[in-house]
Amino acid sequence: MRLSSFPRRPRAAFTLVELLVSVALLAFLMLILEGFTEAASRAWREGQSRTDTFQSARTSLELLARELTPAVVDTRMQLVVAPGSILTAVGAQNIADGSPALLWMAPLGDEGSLRCVGYYLSRDDTKKFYRLKRLFIAPTDATGNASAYFPRMANLNNPRDPTVEPNPVDASWFTQTWDVNAFDDQNPSNNQAVVSSAADGVIAFWAQAIDPLGHPIPAVSNSTVHPKSALYFNSAAYSQSATSTPFDNGQSFQYLAKTPQSLKANRVPAALDLTIVLLDSATLARGVTIPIQGNVYDSTGALDVTASVQAYTALLQQNRIYNARTFSTRTKLVNGN
Repeated sequence: MRLSSFPRRPRAAFTLVELLVSVALLAFLMLILEGFTEAASRAWREGQSRTDTFQSARTSLELLARELTPAVVDTRMQLVVAPGSILTAVGAQNIADGSPALLWMAPLGDEGSLRCVGYYLSRDDTKKFYRLKRLFIAPTDATGNASAYFPRMANLNNPRDPTVEPNPVDASWFTQTWDVNAFDDQNPSNNQAVVSSAADGVIAFWAQAIDPLGHPIPAVSNSTVHPKSALYFNSAAYSQSATSTPFDNGQSFQYLAKTPQSLKANRVPAALDLTIVLLDSATLARGVTIPIQGNVYDSTGALDVTASVQAYTALLQQNRIYNARTFSTRTKLVNGN
């Protein structure tokens, strides 16, 4: 028997136009998805960059505080908070304008031997490097030879040599033998003075000495009676601090004029307030303009850190920088009371 034939149904299929529209729609959706993915990835990278930078800042402040806590002075040793320009004068490169340099002696290293320690802010706008740097000098280098950069604390040939005594107006006791090679952190053979990066992304740095009664110590440079000095704090200045109650004039710290009876204090402060402002590497990589920090002083001549930070924050915001972070710590010195 012959089977009757039935008309075949046409097979369902996309037309060429429908296929092209589908491909175009898919490509559009992929572009949108890629945009969301890239934005999320960028936000994650920037967040991770900020986290790493801020963690580095906290770590660096902790290290600075640990090394500063045992600082010591006597008639042969000194602690200074000075304008960073004193390091520029002896060969340091890219010292940030307006920032301080801290220099002191402390029993660190093997068996608590004395070491010279320093911190300062380095700024290179061209390379976008903003770094808190650490200077570390031991009495001898890695081969056991005497370091040319370690401060001289005695002259056996001349016990009255004035160059081995801290100066009441400058930091030459530290810097008199320093040169550009002392700050060369790219030279692996320089083992007499070791310069390292304490923290990256530091765009401002302040240090304020505190007296035993908890008050900010006026800058030596702002004193009207002390011999002229550019230093902010000098343990060898002609000064005196109240230890339990203020002096009769209500002050807890005062500078003295140089007289035959004047004595150098030879005393570390009770504490140091340390403050840094940071930007993460992702923000710096965008080529933002970083302003120069300023220093605001109160009516006593002491650095007003809060006002200084507020003024600097305003400058940052003028340059559309809103994500800078400020970190502060008060470090008590065990030999300051």
